[in-house]
Amino acid sequence: MNGADSEKQWLELENLWKLQRVKKDIPAAILKWVRHQERRMRLVTASEILLWLLSAIYITKTIMAKSLPDTPARLFFAFTVFAMGISFSILNRRGLWGPLEESAQAYIDLALLRLRRKRREVHFCWLYLFIQLGILGVWHFISIEMDATSPVIRNPKESALVVLGLTIFLAAYSYYIYWRTGWEKVSLKNLQEKYLN
Repeated sequence: MNGADSEKQWLELENLWKLQRVKKDIPAAILKWVRHQERRMRLVTASEILLWLLSAIYITKTIMAKSLPDTPARLFFAFTVFAMGISFSILNRRGLWGPLEESAQAYIDLALLRLRRKRREVHFCWLYLFIQLGILGVWHFISIEMDATSPVIRNPKESALVVLGLTIFLAAYSYYIYWRTGWEKVSLKNLQEKYLN
């Protein structure tokens, strides 16, 4: 057997291999579930990016318009907080876009991982809120000590109402996410029992 015959056989084998259909033993119900999660995840990601951009533009414009002496510090704080949020968002979605292999169990595992990551997102939202409030509180008291005429929080009552509103919204969002992910987990377990056991 010479090299040309060997090459020809390899090409024939490669062509046969390409013609073989990959057997997918993934039930349509599981694929439909995971694809639905994926569409929702893409929508949330797109809206999150839009929200980050609009918030960054608005806050930068607001901070620059006031021409305060601590404008660089305010911009640094704002973009540090943005960087924290965006970093978490990117890291939290890592590994969620596709299963590790083409099997029904891999799709179920991916769907369950997405649910766990959604709950992790809620935990981070609370931590993110407390970090922001802590930094703003410390910054407010430092600004009062330095110059009582230009505090960071100018209207404490309005600020307290905004914080209360954010807390109520975040509590309702957390409850909804825990309810929805719990319901989805039960549904996925039922699909798993139906198709994999």
